[in-house]
Amino acid sequence: MDEAISRLTIKCDVAKASSTVETVEFDEADVDRSYPFLSDKDTVSYVRQSKVMFLMRGPPGCGKSTVVRGLQKLYSDIVVCSADDFFLTSGGVYHWDFSKLSEAHEACQQKALDAAENGQIIVIDNTNIRRWEMSSYYNIARHNGYIVIVVTPQTPWALQPDLLALKNMHGISLKMCQGKVGAFQNILPYYWAWFLNQNDSTKLLTLACKYFDMCIDMIPECEQHLRTCFTLGIFMFFYILMHSLWGGLPSVKHLVADMASVRCE
Repeated sequence: MDEAISRLTIKCDVAKASSTVETVEFDEADVDRSYPFLSDKDTVSYVRQSKVMFLMRGPPGCGKSTVVRGLQKLYSDIVVCSADDFFLTSGGVYHWDFSKLSEAHEACQQKALDAAENGQIIVIDNTNIRRWEMSSYYNIARHNGYIVIVVTPQTPWALQPDLLALKNMHGISLKMCQGKVGAFQNILPYYWAWFLNQNDSTKLLTLACKYFDMCIDMIPECEQHLRTCFTLGIFMFFYILMHSLWGGLPSVKHLVADMASVRCE
């Protein structure tokens, strides 16, 4: 978390608590409309073509599971990683054991890593109350070229312990809900922006290299200018770097060879 990551991070802010929340209910249609990745066709298309990790945040009972169900319905190739799954018996009964909590999170992280290596859409369905709890997933995303979307449900009761105790599905006590709310850390992205996904980035870079080759072939002054700007070592470094990252780029080897012959004279 402490390292700047050149990826899209979206934070959906928790709605402020109000005195009227007892009368407010959200159905799944309301939830879908609240998030572009569930309702906007362009955003949905972008997610389907990209490596995306949805990082859920919020205390038990705040509405994370409803959002996750929406994601599962919409995206077929999706893997949901939750530490809670570790405590489910073969019969589907939830039996939490504090002594196995670390083991549960290790299993969750391994599942996320396996999914990332397969290029699947990932959902991390944990409370992620503190910043450090998300660091392992940010590392997985960074090392595997994933965009991270941080999602905190926008339900009005998201930070109201008494209602969270009533709504959570695992029977978490009021005291524990109070502790979760008290420890909840607000997290903001380093910057806000839209980024091209990998497919579009590759197309753009390929097109740029195509026109680069055209300039070299058609404009002699361009080649001469490049010779004065770059040493052969610097040029080769960037060429090899681009090839290793993207592959299949139009060849500019004739320029490299020509520069080599000039430098050797």
